Amino acid sequence: MSTIFSKIVSGEIPCHQVWEDEEHLAFLDIQPLSEGHTLVIPKREEDYLFDLTPRRSQALWAAAHRVADLLKSKLSCTRVAVLVLGYEVAHAHIHLIPSHSEGAVLSPQRQPTDHAALAQLASYLRGEHLEPVVMTTIDVEARWDEFAHRFVAQVEEISLRAARTAIDTLQLSESKHVLEVGCGGGAAGLELRRRLDQIAPSSELTLTDISQEMISITQEKVNAFSAHSSSLLPVKVLRADAQQLPFHDQSFNRYLSCLNLMLVPDHISALREAYRVLEPNGLAAWVVWGRPEHSPMMSILPDALQALGLTAQQPASKSLFHLGGSDTFKDLLTAEGFKHVRCWYQQMAMDCELGEHFTEMIFKLRPELYELAGTRLDELTQKISTLAQAYLDRGEPIGLDTLIVVARKP
Repeated sequence: MSTIFSKIVSGEIPCHQVWEDEEHLAFLDIQPLSEGHTLVIPKREEDYLFDLTPRRSQALWAAAHRVADLLKSKLSCTRVAVLVLGYEVAHAHIHLIPSHSEGAVLSPQRQPTDHAALAQLASYLRGEHLEPVVMTTIDVEARWDEFAHRFVAQVEEISLRAARTAIDTLQLSESKHVLEVGCGGGAAGLELRRRLDQIAPSSELTLTDISQEMISITQEKVNAFSAHSSSLLPVKVLRADAQQLPFHDQSFNRYLSCLNLMLVPDHISALREAYRVLEPNGLAAWVVWGRPEHSPMMSILPDALQALGLTAQQPASKSLFHLGGSDTFKDLLTAEGFKHVRCWYQQMAMDCELGEHFTEMIFKLRPELYELAGTRLDELTQKISTLAQAYLDRGEPIGLDTLIVVARKP
């Protein structure tokens, strides 16, 4: 039987939403113990909190941590208390209760429901000032045409570290026709070619990307490599949309997508296309953004902007971390027919010794920050450097948490 929380998730019953991601939802309790009393639930119905798999449990508590940070930053409370009972609704949930003392939790007094006040509070907690942007395929293409050269100069070498791990899983000695979707500036494609030259020289390699600018960069690299190599391995470079690939069914027996799937507007269509173009027994590997709480490379700038009350751009309709739940990704692949799904998290760390080095890279990637910061440029620069240096001082890398996923078509 569907719980009231499941009906909230499906939209059958309204709620005062505070926060959500692909797997979780946080909303205000309509009879709160204190202002901002929030429930955090997994969208997938599960009666008992401790029946969650370890990964889903970890993800739920990470979501609760993010919402607690939000409540603490927005409301004048001493602490955000946590309460887990599980008797009211047969759907796992965590209570987050902003409080100034133990009494709000240990001697609770429910407040009456005031939907108008709750709606106003929820809007404040969401920070609603702008409508979220829904990205189309045309938007993605235009964005990466504009961003291509900066990405290649600043980030592609870092991303190659995760791509190499995915390539390691593809059993290339048994490959015949290899496809990379979202090849970017061609770094992973050249890595594929070098390996194929050594262990499967009779293979064919096809590199694709939605961005024509990325394709031009990749083609130049492939041409330069060919000019200084005796390799006869054929390499095709062409523009293609991951959601609608221009290839016949079962054209490839290996498929690679590195830091691409979370960008496409319709990731389900992209997964179906991967399945369609793979031969039976074909092997596929993806790299996507993993867990936001382990990704300072992506969180430091937003945190710095928020601390200074600056807004860089309109919020996106979905986070680029939306595929980072490993169990969720497994479920998606299984639903599309893939078997033997394996996945694990891996840090994609920068070579960065000082917070200033990270700050320099950010401004090279995001030159629009100069105009955004205006007269507060020095403040923003210092804030980014300080946040980055805090990670380094703890001996932690500044990186992006990635999820590596490997699956086979039966």
